[in-house]
Amino acid sequence: MTAIWRSDLYRLGKSKLLYAITAVTCCIALFLVFLMRLDFRLGISIFGKLTAFKGVHDIIGMGLTYQKGLGIFIAILISVFIGQEYQWQTWQQKWMTSKNHSCIYLSKAALSAIASVAIFLLFQLVALLGSGRIRELLSLNYGSQMISGVFIYGALGTVICMLAMLFKSNTASVIGCLGYVLLGEMAASLARNLSSFSDSAATLVEWIILHSIYGMSTLASSASFSSGLAPGIIFNALAIMLVSTAIGLLLFRRYEL
Repeated sequence: MTAIWRSDLYRLGKSKLLYAITAVTCCIALFLVFLMRLDFRLGISIFGKLTAFKGVHDIIGMGLTYQKGLGIFIAILISVFIGQEYQWQTWQQKWMTSKNHSCIYLSKAALSAIASVAIFLLFQLVALLGSGRIRELLSLNYGSQMISGVFIYGALGTVICMLAMLFKSNTASVIGCLGYVLLGEMAASLARNLSSFSDSAATLVEWIILHSIYGMSTLASSASFSSGLAPGIIFNALAIMLVSTAIGLLLFRRYEL
């Protein structure tokens, strides 16, 4: 497991895509903070939905809502990183090292979760330091939002890893992972409309949406968020991480490497 982990970590550390995404993430955060400090009001339409940036809280909210930018970068990074194993046919090297599907998968899942969380924290750190409102932001609610965000992005990383590991094509991996990130809101809206015929179905669908990664990110970024909601988000995110990893392991163990 250690040898595989070191190999994956080394390859990710050498990835030019990682540094490009890191740079773009910092630039976006700095750009939004710069406009905020100039008291410039900015509105960005994302899939037809207008997102307004009036202050630092809107920038923080954007970071928490993965489908508005960071999730796209994470999906590309993880799917390309894993998809290259299929493209270059390097699975055999890892199989020769450990002879264990579980070790190979768990290394990718752990690294995906860490990379996802790191990109989220980088964006939030740049926004916090650049805003000039550190004292104002350092509150219990802000800390709870950041902790919630860490677990939400950890769950996002493991789910994207699962999808990327199950696609046996670099291109299909990227398309599938981007589809998961970008179409989550549309899927939730469609599910609500389809379940409107019954109160019981609507209640069930709403519960599922609320406990999805999309639902958690929406809750964490909302104005009604309070520190009391953080434990529920953390527990739910951990459950998603465990379930997605278990499903991914079960399916990946059937693959011939």
